Amino acid sequence: MNLSEALDAALPEIPRAGFARNICPRLDPDLIVREDVLDGETVFGVLQRGRANYFRFQPAQWKLAQLFDGARSFDEISALYTSETGTFVAPEDVRFFAENMEENDFWYRTPQEKNLALSEKLMAQRGRRAQRKSKINLAHITFSAWDPDRYLTWLDHCTGRFIYSRWSVIAAVLLFLFEAAVFIAKWKLIGPDIRLYYTFTHKTVLDIVEFWTLLLALGFIHESAHGLTCKHYGGEVHSMGLMFLYLTPAFYVDVTETWISATKVQRLATIIAGIWIEMVVCGLAMVVWTNTQPGPWVHDFTYKIILITGVAVIVMNLNPLIKLDGYYFFTEFIGIPDLKERSTAFVSGWFQSRLLRLPIEIPVVHKKRIPLFVLYALLSGAYSYLLLLVVVRLSYNIASHWLAEFALLPAGALAFVLFRSRLNSLRNLAARTWNHNLTGVGWRPLHIAVITAILALFFLPLWRDREDGVFLVEPSHSATLHAALPGRVSAIYIKEGDHVAAGQPLLAMSSPAAASMRSASGSQTSSSRFQIFSAELGGSSIGVAAARQNAALHSERLADEAQQSLILSAPVNGIVLTENPGTLLNQDVASGQSLLRVAESGPPILRVFIPVSALDRVPAHAEVAIIPSGRFSVVRMTLGSLEGEAVNLPPGLAPRQEYKGIELPAFYSTRMELPASANLPFGTAGTAKIFGTRRSLAGRLVAIIFNLVRAHVW
Repeated sequence: MNLSEALDAALPEIPRAGFARNICPRLDPDLIVREDVLDGETVFGVLQRGRANYFRFQPAQWKLAQLFDGARSFDEISALYTSETGTFVAPEDVRFFAENMEENDFWYRTPQEKNLALSEKLMAQRGRRAQRKSKINLAHITFSAWDPDRYLTWLDHCTGRFIYSRWSVIAAVLLFLFEAAVFIAKWKLIGPDIRLYYTFTHKTVLDIVEFWTLLLALGFIHESAHGLTCKHYGGEVHSMGLMFLYLTPAFYVDVTETWISATKVQRLATIIAGIWIEMVVCGLAMVVWTNTQPGPWVHDFTYKIILITGVAVIVMNLNPLIKLDGYYFFTEFIGIPDLKERSTAFVSGWFQSRLLRLPIEIPVVHKKRIPLFVLYALLSGAYSYLLLLVVVRLSYNIASHWLAEFALLPAGALAFVLFRSRLNSLRNLAARTWNHNLTGVGWRPLHIAVITAILALFFLPLWRDREDGVFLVEPSHSATLHAALPGRVSAIYIKEGDHVAAGQPLLAMSSPAAASMRSASGSQTSSSRFQIFSAELGGSSIGVAAARQNAALHSERLADEAQQSLILSAPVNGIVLTENPGTLLNQDVASGQSLLRVAESGPPILRVFIPVSALDRVPAHAEVAIIPSGRFSVVRMTLGSLEGEAVNLPPGLAPRQEYKGIELPAFYSTRMELPASANLPFGTAGTAKIFGTRRSLAGRLVAIIFNLVRAHVW
């Protein structure tokens, strides 16, 4: 706790002092000024080192500020400015300029004025805290900083001439090339592990402690690189500390002086220094990892450093949509400072002024930059809200490791805290719009009709539930013909879609096994007959020979059956379903291999698959509509009774899914007789629309919330 916070907590209310300026303010003599070109125009960068404030002035503004010496009055400054520049400035404009800069704590203060300013600051802080229900801003929590200037001065003296030398840069570039080659060669190994390393669902407490320890250590190195580069190029660094961005810990360093002491290239180097040093650390870790055997702790430790740096650092830090290194590098490179604030103010002002018709002044933006401002404001705003949702989801994943489904409660509380200020802003905007556009306006019939129509669209049951299913046209019964013996297909007598009669030959095979069985049975029969004849001539018993003859006859019958099985015939009257059976010709097949499929003649069956998640919105005897591919006519039917068990989609109907985290749902199916007028061939598949009851938009919203609570809480 600093002195201001201690006084704020312990002292009683300080009465407002009666001090007021009797003369004009005075320019601070300790200001650091640099003339620069920004956005194609000359600007003066002014740094207040003691207060860590940085200002940009246009030449005319800086000329006016230089005339404030603490002795001249507003009238005298107005006359002097007019005589020196030839441009008239009214004394009231001079006063307005002085008051604006006073609000930004720009002017020089005597010790007495500093004490009074401190008391007013404490009173303002108390007023804001009294009006604010929560005293903590979870989006941005900053802890007390320390002054690293002496540390960075020592570090630059020891290492600066080596780190910022030409040979050091060349060595780092070669290290980056080696790093890129390893990433490309081993991406199938490293890529999935990066995603897994940043997932907290299955991490233990020790794993989480290790993760944040590494992250904070690398964060300190990252920020030290920013500060060291600023120091090397002539700036001073007097503030470094720890902060939480959306509850995520991170170090920070104030390198504002680089905009005073450094050139544009040196400023870009200061901005990119954090990513540069992390890539160097990643490259060194990769050298160790690729040259050590699995097993030692150093091998595993360096691999974790590769996962937490490398590609992950580039993707996160170089993103220009959030105010990290990539944003500041981008804005410095294109020469548009404060791009996020200026673009957001422009889009917000345009929306409130043009669409909501509020008395809001739209910031002036050059017409060539309007597309950039609009695009950036929309993308950065969407990304910011997406980041908030990711933080909420991350908190849910971490809490679910211990609380299971009850993790929804702390995640919901965090979401409320993070989005509360945005919801309050939306409420205030709605109130201003109402007060400006609707208060005092006479309600005309048109107004009443529009509001009535909106309420009707929201509350009346006008919207019919529509659920997507999958349909498949299949026969009521079908038979699959298999190869009885291994062999080769020698003839095909049919093609797909042919109508066949029961007993009609469909396919012929040749089989060495069947030929061998016939030859063996023939030889066995001849041998048994010869043995019987010999026994009769010798007058001996023929019992053994007769038994062998019976066995030979049985083998002959089996050989005949095997030979007959080489001709596959239609078991029923029906239609050939096998796709392009001609491809089987001259193909070797194994015993039991399926060859042909024949559907029994009769009315086709429509099988509809309904996902489990939609069952509560599908009433009994619902209407089903199918639109076969390539047709404009719609086939409408009544949904039949669902079968008792959940099933998976047949092969070929399920879409191919590459993501392991996206699974196909289970389905319940029903079978219905397809009308003859539909005239759809077997195997036709597509999307079926199942129509439910009519509900209002409000009813749907309530149902979604109820199902969410029931699924996660009950």
